[in-house]
Amino acid sequence: MTEVALAIPDKVKPFAGQIIDTDTHEALPINLWHDRYGSLVDDFVQAIKVANWPAAHDIRDADDVAMDDESVWKVKRFNAPGAFDFERRKDLMNMTGVGQQIVFPGTLGLLSGYFFANAHNPNVFKAISGSIQDRKLYASKLIGVYNEWVARTARESSRYAAVAILSGETPADLLAEAKRLIKLGVRGLWMPSSTLPGGASPAHSVHDPLWQAMSEADVPLLAHLGTDHGFLATEGWRDAPAFDGFRHGEELSLDPWTLATTHRATENFLTTLIMGGVFERHPGLRYGAMEVGGDWLGPLAEHLDIWIKKTGLFSGKDAKRPELSMAPSEYIRRNVRVGPFGFEDVGRYIKMYGLAECYCYQSDFPHIEGGWNPMGEIVSSFERAGLGDDVLKMFFVDNAKLIVPH
Repeated sequence: MTEVALAIPDKVKPFAGQIIDTDTHEALPINLWHDRYGSLVDDFVQAIKVANWPAAHDIRDADDVAMDDESVWKVKRFNAPGAFDFERRKDLMNMTGVGQQIVFPGTLGLLSGYFFANAHNPNVFKAISGSIQDRKLYASKLIGVYNEWVARTARESSRYAAVAILSGETPADLLAEAKRLIKLGVRGLWMPSSTLPGGASPAHSVHDPLWQAMSEADVPLLAHLGTDHGFLATEGWRDAPAFDGFRHGEELSLDPWTLATTHRATENFLTTLIMGGVFERHPGLRYGAMEVGGDWLGPLAEHLDIWIKKTGLFSGKDAKRPELSMAPSEYIRRNVRVGPFGFEDVGRYIKMYGLAECYCYQSDFPHIEGGWNPMGEIVSSFERAGLGDDVLKMFFVDNAKLIVPH
């Protein structure tokens, strides 16, 4: 890597060029969507404007904001340097010591995935008329044109692993689409956590061909904030004066109720995989959960271990239940990686629960939820906990190799 002036904390500089950032996004301004994705998106652009989503006001003609040690951290969204020009993205990665990064969907991908999951709700993008099936079909086509961009980007450089959205009406649809995307070179598949994939539990044997295909291809199954609305059947829990008036971020409302519950759908999905024996049947399946926090992982591992031990279930004595040869926490260590927010006290989590091999660095670039100093905050957390450079290297470099294979 060409030597550049690094805009990172001194404690992290020894890892420069090796750091893996497990959560970044592309952020193409809405006025450029037609040029990149074609006329299919035009009606969706209009629907976003009618709904007055923040993305409706994202207007910029070029990714040309000056790149310096301030702007790479503090300028956000579509204005950030390297937000949508991926040649400039490499320069930004060099300045921040990042060798590889996972690139999750930007606004089109996020909103089309949200639309697909909520097509049944006439209040979601109400300017898109038609039956539920018509709306779902249009959402699927939007996801399709986004995934085409992902496939093109995946072929451009091994430094960024762009993530495609995996959606379908049936398990067979999901399997066929996964195989198609893998063949195109896509290196990560994001599946929303709030709905049954293809109408069936992720632990059901009907999905085993999908998990096997992903295992064999070393393509991880990824979870991410952004499309998990409706997991609790209603968002009415937050309809109270105490939660009114909060800013809406790039992917979610920033009110206290939403922030405190963002991990629930992912936690449920992962619990289903573990307790349903999916990681037992498919030990090579890798699961990454990004931008849903990290505070829940240790308690979940402890909780599942308790109930397995106390009930005596899953011991192989009952043919109706899967045999689990390891404790749930061991599957988490082996198969699961989580990207906590920079402001979380990850060092304390590790001291309390262990699982040091599970936590990974994420910047959430260029979204505002990532904060202005994610590396520095993590370094401070590890220092307070008395964790050494070996654990710091695990967090910034080694752990994420499971979900971004070299």
